[in-house]
Amino acid sequence: MRSKLFFGWMSSILLWAGCAKMVTPVGGPKDVTPPSVVKEVPANGTVNFKGNSFKVTFDEFVTLNNTNENVLISPPPTTAPLFTLSGKTLTVKFQDTLLPDQTYNVGFANCIQDYTEGNPIAFYNYAFSTGSAVDSMMLEGRVIDAKTGQPVKECFVFAYTEDVDSLPLTTRPQFISKTQSNGTFQIKNIKSGDYKIFALVDGDNNLIYSQPTEAIAFAPTLYPSVPSPKEVDTLANDSTKPQPVPVDSTYKPFTIRLFRAIGEQVMTKSQNRSVGRYEFFFSEEINDVQLRPLTASPEFFTHFGHDTLVVYFKSPVTDTLQLECLMENKVIDTLEVTPYKAKESKGRRGREERTNALSVSLNNSGELFKPLTLSFSYPIRPADSVPVRIIAKRKYSGNDTSFVTLSVPDTFVMSLAIPFKFAEKVPYELMIPDSLFHGYDDAWNDTVVASFTTKTEKDYGTLRLTYRIPDNGKVYVATLLSSSNAEIQSDRLTCSTTIVYDKLLAGKYKVEILEDVNDNGKWDTGDYKEKRLPEVIQFLSKSLNVRGYWELEETFEWKEE
Repeated sequence: MRSKLFFGWMSSILLWAGCAKMVTPVGGPKDVTPPSVVKEVPANGTVNFKGNSFKVTFDEFVTLNNTNENVLISPPPTTAPLFTLSGKTLTVKFQDTLLPDQTYNVGFANCIQDYTEGNPIAFYNYAFSTGSAVDSMMLEGRVIDAKTGQPVKECFVFAYTEDVDSLPLTTRPQFISKTQSNGTFQIKNIKSGDYKIFALVDGDNNLIYSQPTEAIAFAPTLYPSVPSPKEVDTLANDSTKPQPVPVDSTYKPFTIRLFRAIGEQVMTKSQNRSVGRYEFFFSEEINDVQLRPLTASPEFFTHFGHDTLVVYFKSPVTDTLQLECLMENKVIDTLEVTPYKAKESKGRRGREERTNALSVSLNNSGELFKPLTLSFSYPIRPADSVPVRIIAKRKYSGNDTSFVTLSVPDTFVMSLAIPFKFAEKVPYELMIPDSLFHGYDDAWNDTVVASFTTKTEKDYGTLRLTYRIPDNGKVYVATLLSSSNAEIQSDRLTCSTTIVYDKLLAGKYKVEILEDVNDNGKWDTGDYKEKRLPEVIQFLSKSLNVRGYWELEETFEWKEE
């Protein structure tokens, strides 16, 4: 009897447990609100701070995201503090002895997040002073990319009280901040005075400019601190609360430009993926490169872009070669070239597949005012009377076939323009039989068939742009760019002028002006050790929408900084 009662009692408990199973609630709006601070001990802004820790309590459970990178402390401690979470309370405990009569700032940049959805507090700052007052001055500015003008986010910004050039190279900063997504930053709770400003994308996280590959920005002069605006008190009737302090209306946040200095030029790697074509990659941008054979070598062509040098040989390399690489008449490296080793590749029937086809692509197809151009994957051999067939497919009068004869000179040729006048709004088909073009790598083209329809004059517009530059004897370079940053036209300017860009395809365009200090036609980076700032580029604040069969007028004025 007792066993039956026991069995019934257990069955009831199990049934109740099954019915009481916890289920995660579903539905309802997603939580997008970050945590809020409800209590700080000691209070934020405490003076005569004692002890070595403070606590912050939030209105919900929180997590911390990468405190090593996202918690900024000014002045930076030698040893990172300890961060512990208990319930909804965060405790920060310093392991260093705090300096006397010093204001400390502990900033959390997107570091504190709610536990369930990961909503971050964009920036939370806790300040205190071991002295009798919390410093109330600040620095405010913006970091942009020197070459693109775009804001730089999550970049460290340092401030020093001494104007010593070696400080960023040897010493951790006295004050530190980090840029937001729009490139802006603030360094708060500092003393009144002038400060040396330096920005760093810190590759090794040591808060020192210790690697030449690290991107930096610096201000050419010291910048004065200004009063920090205090938060407006929501209790307007409470006269005991501090009133907001306005920032000086004449003060403008400063802008510094981030750049990477040119390091030592070395070859980083090389590759040989096809017969006669060798690629060499360098650590820095290359230009004006000369190659000098140190051993007997077949004739070759060179092509380079940004940091890559490509060498094409007229005949296959059969022995190991050495080429001395010179830039600005200085030897920067010795390149080694070895015979190409093809990988075995067989088709389904065991036959060796062809891997050395000469690829041919079309550029400017359908354009009225740019020549249709053939581009080749390898320099092609000289040839006379190469026929290309062009078929105009007219709706009512039938197809019209034309033959254009091309010739290839005995030079470095990787593209050919087709001298043919295309009519407006007509479907065309271009045909090139196989084996008409032969590369110096002994490859030949497969049959090419390409179809396109030409545009009309109504697809093109005109841009009349007036450039207003200072009459200071300096040289400026104005560049018109497509929406994808492809260069359309570049012009050297020494005075204010108007340029008419005619026959532009309808679409959006961008404009930039470079202050070309050394008049070499290109942007040059800076060098901190030489105290040389990067050349300044200014950008038209809006994109230009060129419409077909329309003329757009705009003015771009250079603004002195």
